[in-house]
Amino acid sequence: MKNTKIVNKLILWFLIIALLPLTKVTCLNYYIASSSQKKESENNLIAMADNKAKWLENYINERKNNATAITQIPNIIDAVEKYQRVFERFGINSQAYEEVDAEYKTFIGNYLEIFGYSDIFLISQAGDAIFSVKRDPEFGSNFYTGTYKDYELAKVFDRAKTLMQVEISNFGYHLDPREPVAFIAAPIFKGEIIIGVLVLKLNNQEFNKVVNNYIGLGKTGETIVVSQIDETIVFTSPTRHDPNAAFNRTINVNQQKSYPLNQASQGMKGFGITLDYRGQKTIAAWRYLPSLNSGLLVKMDTAEAFASLNTLRNIIIILIIITLILVIFAAIVVAKSISKPVIELTDVVKQLAKGNFYQKAQVITNDEIGQLAKSFNYMAENLEESFETIKLRELELAAANEKLAVLLTDLEQKAQQLATQLIQSEKMSSLGQLVAGVAHEINNPVSFIYGNIYPAKQYIQDLLKVIQIYQQSYPHPIAEIQQISKDIDLDFVVIDLPKLITSIEMGAKRITEIVLSLRNFSRLDEAEIKPVNIHEGIDSTLMILANRLKANFERPEIAVIKVYGNLPLVNCYAGQLNQVFMNILVNAIDALEEAMTSNNFTREPKIFIRTELTKDNQVYISISDNGIGIPEHIQNKLFDPFFTTKPIGKGTGLGLSISYEVITERHKGKLQCISAHNHGTKFLISFPLHQGSKKITS
Repeated sequence: MKNTKIVNKLILWFLIIALLPLTKVTCLNYYIASSSQKKESENNLIAMADNKAKWLENYINERKNNATAITQIPNIIDAVEKYQRVFERFGINSQAYEEVDAEYKTFIGNYLEIFGYSDIFLISQAGDAIFSVKRDPEFGSNFYTGTYKDYELAKVFDRAKTLMQVEISNFGYHLDPREPVAFIAAPIFKGEIIIGVLVLKLNNQEFNKVVNNYIGLGKTGETIVVSQIDETIVFTSPTRHDPNAAFNRTINVNQQKSYPLNQASQGMKGFGITLDYRGQKTIAAWRYLPSLNSGLLVKMDTAEAFASLNTLRNIIIILIIITLILVIFAAIVVAKSISKPVIELTDVVKQLAKGNFYQKAQVITNDEIGQLAKSFNYMAENLEESFETIKLRELELAAANEKLAVLLTDLEQKAQQLATQLIQSEKMSSLGQLVAGVAHEINNPVSFIYGNIYPAKQYIQDLLKVIQIYQQSYPHPIAEIQQISKDIDLDFVVIDLPKLITSIEMGAKRITEIVLSLRNFSRLDEAEIKPVNIHEGIDSTLMILANRLKANFERPEIAVIKVYGNLPLVNCYAGQLNQVFMNILVNAIDALEEAMTSNNFTREPKIFIRTELTKDNQVYISISDNGIGIPEHIQNKLFDPFFTTKPIGKGTGLGLSISYEVITERHKGKLQCISAHNHGTKFLISFPLHQGSKKITS
């Protein structure tokens, strides 16, 4: 009975010892493999979706740029005027039209061969299709009153003319139900006046080459392009499983399988496992195509994407079963071989358990069991000493655990500080990118406005001069002219109009200065040490803070007094140095605003900025204010991370900490604070004129 129990226990323990680690390792490996496989599938689909979306967007944008470029060709502008003239006077079947056609048709038709368009239309401002390379049925009709007024070609023409910008339609069937097309319309300007619209007819052959490219998508993967019309998702491209899906297959937006398509067509991107239009479970990535106002979906059946996981699972199950059989067999053999001598040692163990350390085990053999008996005897002799040693080790271990807990807490705090600093740095980097992007986007239209002000000013002066000469030549004009002059107050207009143009010129110049300051402040292209003008960086920072320096209802204007020394170009990390200027100047403004809330502060708020180059080639920058100063007991904490005296939500406590790191570590310099009660605060920055050329590493 005892033998049976021991054997059973040994078998059980063999199974536990062998199978538990095996099961854990196997499950862990399966989990890692499945996670890796799923992540790989996710990354592949996301990469494909991004690449296809990028290619399609670039393809459409290139065509839009082509349309804009063609409208600016002088021959095209001349062609529109001549075609419109003969169209209105003689019609498209006249000899005069044929003469103009002979002059321009071949030239315009070359663009079909160069860019692969299906047709090119020239449409007059009145909506007449005055030219078509292929002489499509729309040629000669009017898109406001004719047969095709409700077609997509007429709509995209009207949008381009009304909005005065390049417009594109979605792909759809036009006149030929076999071939979907899209139209790109661009206004044609002569000077600032629209004289017509250029329309490019684009087929979807190149578009579908990318959509129907299934490389990397296995046997079930496919790409779908859709558009949302009211409450319906419309397929605008053929699919792998339904070649006739384009403009024939639709899904209601309220259906579960429309979720990713609905998300993509509404401007969102994502990834997930979902049901497709066939009802199959798929893994999918979706993106938005803003140029076409459409959605893109790249997907693959999960049965294929995760097929290797099913194979791996079956192999693991087979291995576990085989291992289980082998372990049971080995456990039975080993248990029977050791159970008998183990039972004989049981009594000795019981005696030892009772504290009888003098009980000796009988040593019969010299094998492992005999060695075990000797070990029991040795254990009996030394057990008491071992108990004392164990207690001592337990105390030492407890003390070590306490030290480790303290060390772990300290490391967690430091890790949190480093993470927060990293987040703050990333925020500043993102802010720099945003500022540079906004400056770039504003600069183009402002340059256009600023460039046109001078000729507009000249034109107005010429017109005013003509009016003046006319008034001198005809001092007594007819009654109608006198009445109009009185109605519009001509004398006032003559005086005020140059003032208006001057005001517009000053406003455009101001915007240009602000844009330049934003671009200088961001310095995104200077990730390495480069020679820069320190004064430009300070001035750009002040320009950005100009609104905070202005007077408001609560305080007067904060004056800035600059004493710039003769500094050469300084080798530095310009973007990070601008961040330091920003942090210190913002703190100075905050300190002055806080001081002016006190009734005891009667001075005019001022900020002083001074720069110079010392004899030992040290760049010296001083930024000070005439506020109430910083209490002495907190001055030594100013550069500590997360230390702030500002209210919650107004400061993170990282500004001066990051500034200190930028000056001392990045520029090998010094950042000091000098402050006395009621005598303001001064920050002193100094660093070598010449830095190394080592690249910034994140």
